[in-house]
Amino acid sequence: MAARFVETLRRAGLRVTSQRVAVCEYLARTRVHPTTSQVFDAVRKRHPEISQATVYNTLNTLRDLGAIVEISAGTEHTRYEPDPSPHINLFCLRCHQVSDLQDNVSPDVLMDNIFQNTGFRATSLQVQVSGFCPECQQAKREEIGRKLLARAAKRDGNAKGIQEEWGVSRGEL
Repeated sequence: MAARFVETLRRAGLRVTSQRVAVCEYLARTRVHPTTSQVFDAVRKRHPEISQATVYNTLNTLRDLGAIVEISAGTEHTRYEPDPSPHINLFCLRCHQVSDLQDNVSPDVLMDNIFQNTGFRATSLQVQVSGFCPECQQAKREEIGRKLLARAAKRDGNAKGIQEEWGVSRGEL
């Protein structure tokens, strides 16, 4: 896969430097949707001379050429998708992690429907579903439970009754 990224840079007429190749190799190996900082930190281990600007420019160039996809959820949470093939990303609004939906849902069907209904021919499709991952759901339930218990304890010491009333002990929040 690194060869695909390198070839994309070459076809665009860009010099293929060892630093750019290192960025491409990282993107080809990773199973996460990395931030610019994550790419920089990983590549810098092998290429201490690399600058953040080189990483940033390489990622933006690959994005502009369609080799990778930028996943944006605000300026502080931009991540890169090394796999531009049609698929669905799940984005957690709390921890900002991105994962791929591993299901038999076919984005190709959506692309076909778009074309049939509008005449618009999609060349790529990235669907981002925002919500909360299981770990963040549990953390939020626990956080709410602690707040309810603290409030109840302050009020009348009946924390257990409040907890059961709101379903905190059953994980219903």
